[in-house]
Amino acid sequence: MNLALRYEALMDQAALAGPDAGFLLVCVLCGRSPERESANRCAECGGAVDAVHDLGRASIPSDGEPLQRYFDLLPLKNRKSIIGLGEGNTPCRPATDLGRRVGLPRLVLKIEGDNPTRSTKDRIASLGLSRFAELGVKRFVMASTGNSSTAYARGVQAVAGMELALFCGYRFRHRLGYPDHPSVSTYLVEGDFVAAGQVSRRFAARTGAFAEGGFFNLARREGLKLAYLEAFDRMDPAPDAVFQAVSSGMGLLGGYKGALEYRRLGRLPRVPRFVAVQQDACAPMAHAYRERAAAIAPRHIVHEPRGPAEAILRGDPTATYPYIRDLCRESGGAITAVTEAEIRAARCLLAEDEGVNACNAGAAALAGAVRMRREGGLSADDTVLVNLTGADREDRSAPTRYRVVPPDWATGPVDWDGPAETSREAAGSWAG
Repeated sequence: MNLALRYEALMDQAALAGPDAGFLLVCVLCGRSPERESANRCAECGGAVDAVHDLGRASIPSDGEPLQRYFDLLPLKNRKSIIGLGEGNTPCRPATDLGRRVGLPRLVLKIEGDNPTRSTKDRIASLGLSRFAELGVKRFVMASTGNSSTAYARGVQAVAGMELALFCGYRFRHRLGYPDHPSVSTYLVEGDFVAAGQVSRRFAARTGAFAEGGFFNLARREGLKLAYLEAFDRMDPAPDAVFQAVSSGMGLLGGYKGALEYRRLGRLPRVPRFVAVQQDACAPMAHAYRERAAAIAPRHIVHEPRGPAEAILRGDPTATYPYIRDLCRESGGAITAVTEAEIRAARCLLAEDEGVNACNAGAAALAGAVRMRREGGLSADDTVLVNLTGADREDRSAPTRYRVVPPDWATGPVDWDGPAETSREAAGSWAG
């Protein structure tokens, strides 16, 4: 698979087709169009369905709210469908003092922790809900380790007539940051993120609700792409290298696609090197990449993963690794891993030199850049963009009504409106 060539060919196809909506929905791998507009994956080959835009029709104003400004590069047909959540237009600024200290004087930070729920995942929720509104989705199901679920749960509460069933691994319950609401049903799965995802998919199939799709939900990748487009528009010179911490890698794939689009539009002189960063306690992609493996093997999978950067604790990225491997390799980047000590040091540097409160996942991205500079993979002349994808949430609101389910739940009949359970003990521990 050569992602760059595939996207270039598909962009040519979109230009020739002249789609009325401004974009075509096609499989990135085989180029087939899905039978259903709501499909996340190709029914023929299982590849990711993406929105390929007719760039000849794209017009990008100099400012405005992100979903309005970049509308011509989004999978929406009608501007009236837009559901903004106050996200975007986050700071993108040089980190002069920090850059000097680590040998990267042209270091630039994209500070996504300034979004409403302190995470770049607000971009997922705003575009996701906007697209669901166009597709007529009223009930949907998702799984998350905390940030995506918090963004979606808060967003759904602001949208009349939409309901969410949310599944989260029990030990990630402290990362849920939204209050109780009739439109959100919370399920805590006795297992990790992978188990939560499996239960959520069974639940969706049993109830007939829409499965949100995670990495394969094109609205997620297209929403996260906007952080990069904002940065590209503000940076002069353009970045030579981009760093982001990854779990499934959907944000990095969105940014890579955005860079291909911007280069074709003449808004970027070249596609930067994309570097995916993991923590060494849970680095299945980095291990596979170091071995030059084309796919995740059983030896790469991390069971019951743990580490300080909880937002990126995905031990089994089997379905998504090939996309991230190819984009990193084709752009001249890499997939790397950093230690817990490096993450904590990077977080201290951000606070001391730049006054930035980054979460551990954001700090991991900076740690990756610092390590690569130390090892000679970056030069002092490189303009380096580090996407700090989140910050610690100060609002400790958390659901107190939920249902705890085993990892084999939803194998039999289930109802959407199942009973919720209340645990004062657990609710108190979340707030601690």
